[in-house]
Formats: sequence, structure tokens, C-alpha cells
Amino acid sequence: MLLWLVFLPVIGGFIAWLCHVFIQRIVTSIHIQIRWYELPTIVAFATTFITLIMAINLWAEALTVFQQGENWIQEVNLEWIPLLGICFHLVLDGFSMIMITSVLFIVLLTIVYSTKENFNNLGLYYLCILFMTSAVMMLFVITDLFLFFFFWEAVAIPIYFLISLWGRRDTSSQLSFNGASRFLIYTQISSLLMLISIVSLALINWSLTDKWTFDYQILTKTPISSYVEFLLMLGFLAAFIVRIPFVPFHSWFIQAHIESSTTGSMMISGLLLNTATYGLLRIAIPLFPNASITIMPVILILAVITVIYAALVAFNQTDIKKLIAYIHIALMGFVTAIIYSSSVVAYQGVAIQMIAINLAIVGMFVISGLLVECYSTRNITQFTGLKEQIRYLSSFTLFFMLAVLGIPGTANFVGNYMMLFGSYESYSYYTILLVIGLLLLSISLIIRMQPIFYGVTNNHESVVKHSLAKKDILLLVSILGVLIFIGLYPQNVLDMSYSVMNQTQQYITTERVGDQ
Repeated sequence: MLLWLVFLPVIGGFIAWLCHVFIQRIVTSIHIQIRWYELPTIVAFATTFITLIMAINLWAEALTVFQQGENWIQEVNLEWIPLLGICFHLVLDGFSMIMITSVLFIVLLTIVYSTKENFNNLGLYYLCILFMTSAVMMLFVITDLFLFFFFWEAVAIPIYFLISLWGRRDTSSQLSFNGASRFLIYTQISSLLMLISIVSLALINWSLTDKWTFDYQILTKTPISSYVEFLLMLGFLAAFIVRIPFVPFHSWFIQAHIESSTTGSMMISGLLLNTATYGLLRIAIPLFPNASITIMPVILILAVITVIYAALVAFNQTDIKKLIAYIHIALMGFVTAIIYSSSVVAYQGVAIQMIAINLAIVGMFVISGLLVECYSTRNITQFTGLKEQIRYLSSFTLFFMLAVLGIPGTANFVGNYMMLFGSYESYSYYTILLVIGLLLLSISLIIRMQPIFYGVTNNHESVVKHSLAKKDILLLVSILGVLIFIGLYPQNVLDMSYSVMNQTQQYITTERVGDQ
């Protein structure tokens, strides 16, 4: 079932693409007008929905096992290249299950919203969406570092095409695919450093054991000097902090959102960034616990700078997509700092917050798309009079603003509380600085968004008063419902993530005890 779970989306993507190709040829040959373009959407939606049902079924099974005090795991281990010890080794545990379920839910929302955007070559578009879905899901279950790198690179391919083929570039842009090219350059350079570290670690293990393997569960036991461990860790860290993204490696993220469609932004924020934080938790810290402790002060300083810088820059943003992008950067910097706290409570807060941030930011991008659709501009200063112009949208906008800020009753509040509570014991001063950064972020978001609710529009004649479509309301209510449900009853997520987070915390704790 695990293989079907990770491969079904990409299979559905290929079917959607073939449906588009063959039906388009039939329509062209017989010269009739039919709604053939809906079939790829139906295939993509059905495939994702079925996969999500499978994930929920596994989630229920896992919860039953965890509540009985036992460990739950789904595993597939197949040889791929025996000569180099490369295996198709998949391990699905509680934390991976959380991440996969959230990914499928966001992709389902993306597919529904995509019906509002008139894309060319719809079959290829859904192939990119579902190919990326499978690649991201593979990153959450793969244990072989060679294949981890393979799928890490594979995720970049559909992102490039989503930006370059279906993006919205400014006519004044000097580079044809500026955002896509910048993303690819940043990713390739940083990923090359990670590849060097992976191969080096496998070579060191081979020289000691005379056996090739890329399984990180085995490589965690490879004895290496502190100096070599630190150098190898830097290769992984380079790839992860670029994709998080940390300041000053964030320019690709801003440009990518500026040039992407709304659905492209939903995929980038909803799927891409969590692969980096997941990599820190599941790979970088377990492989290099001593080096992680050594680099911790530097990461904390960079994280604080990222949070405060993004919050301050957000003050001056008039483009709503850039504003949301900077808010996301600040929140991801906050989460990354907490990852190095070595607290189980904080780690479980990270598990909740990784879901909550993604859902809240995806909701904000949906709202930005609806605002652009109604006002024909991304300039926030032109959104005045929202309460009178677009029925219900002001209420949803206010909710997601408050959710991003972490009000009680939402998953964001639970995640923030647990992260700050857990991290304060480890580094109280840095935690205070992070709180200050979050306060600045809250102020900047409120100052930029508050004026849009009331007032008279400057171009009121071009804005038609109307209510949201039922599809739009369903999308926003679905995200709102999940955020509130997790906020009021987070125990399921905590039960699912505890064993993995406790194991990750043990890696750092063991090193600290050994150093004393």
C-alpha cells in the first residue's frame, strides 16, 4: 500500500496528460466543440482524492497502534543498484504520515482552485502538479541518501515549469524566465554541495566497513571525526537553508512568487519549503548531531536575522504576494531556530506548526488570488472597501491574518506555544528575540492589511460588487476547518509525531552528555 500511496499521484498525472493529448486530437479531427478540457482536471482530482483517502486510512491505523503504546511503521525495502548498495528503502512512520496527509490535502485544494485559472496545455500542468506531489512524498519516506538526493532534485523540475510555463511575468523583466532560472541556479549549486557530502559519507563508511550503503539509518552509526562531520554537515545545511529560505538566500523565493500563478504559489509554499525543515529534522541532525550542536549558535543568529529582516521588509510591501512571501520567510526562520532547541515539546510544536503555517499561507494565497481577480491588481493600496465590495471575503481575510499571527483556537497558536515553551529552556535569550521578531511580523501584517477592509475604492467603477463563488467558500472553509480542528484537538498530531521527535531529540542529548 505504501508504494501505491507515493506513486499513485504521478500515475494519475500521466493519465491526465495522455487524456489531454488524445482527446485534443479527437476534437481537432472531428471539428466539434465539447468540454474535453475538464477530463484532465477530473482525473487529477480523483487521483489525489483517492490517495488522500488511502493516507487517512493509514492515519487511522497508525493512531490505533500508537494509542496502544506500540510503534507503527510501514516499510518497503527493494534492491535497486546492489553494486553500490543503493536500495529503494521506504519507511512510513507517524511524522511522515502527518507530512504526506497535509501535502495531499494542499494539492487537492490546488487542483480545485486551478479550475479558476485558464491554463494552456492543461494535461502537462497536472502532470507537473502530481509529479511534484509524488516526489515530495518520496522525500518524506525515503531512507537511501542517493535516492533522497534524486527526489530532492526531481522536485525542482515541476517547480521550474510551473513558474516558466504558467507564471505571470512582468513585461519589463529583462530575463525571460527570471524567477524560474534563479530558483534553478540556487537549487543546483546548493544541491551539489549536498551531493558531495552524501558521496563523501558513503566513501568513509565504505573505507571502514568495505561495504557500500547510502541508507542514512546505517550511516548514522559511521564513526567520523568532529572536523569531517562538521564539513559534511555544511553540505546538507547549504541545500536546506537555501530552500527554507534563509536570508540572504531568499531572493529566489520572492521572485518565484511574483512570477507564479496563484496555484504555483500554493505549491511552492505548501509543499516545497517543508522538504527542507523535514531534512533538518530527519537527516541533518541524526547524521551529524555533534556538528549540529556546534553550528547551533550560527543557525540561531541567522534565524533571528531572517525573522526580523522579513518582518521589517514586510512593512514596505504593496504587492500582496510579496507581503505573504516575506511573512512565510519569517515564519520558516522561526521554525528552523526551534529545530535546534533539542526539546521534545518544541519538536512536537514544530510538527504542528509545519502543517499550520502551510495551511494558513496557502489560505492567504487563495485570498490574494481572489483579490486580484476582483480588483485586477496586486497592489494592496487598491483593495480598500473590501467589506462592502466582496461579500464574505473580508471575514476570511481577517481569519487567516489572525491564524498566521497565532490566535488561540487555531493550530498556529498550539504550535507557537509549544515551540516557545520548549525552546525557552534551551536558549531563553534567543527565544525572546524570536518573540520580538514575531511581534514585528504581527505589526507589519496588521498595518499593511488593516486598511483594505473599509473605505471607498479609488477605482470603484471597475470593481463589481459580488459574493464569493461556492467553490471559493468551500476551499477557504476547508482550510479554516482543519486549522480550527487541530487548534482545538491537537492530540492526534502529537501522538503521531511523538516517537520520531523523541528519537531526534535523543541524538542531540546523547552528544551533549558525551561532551560533558
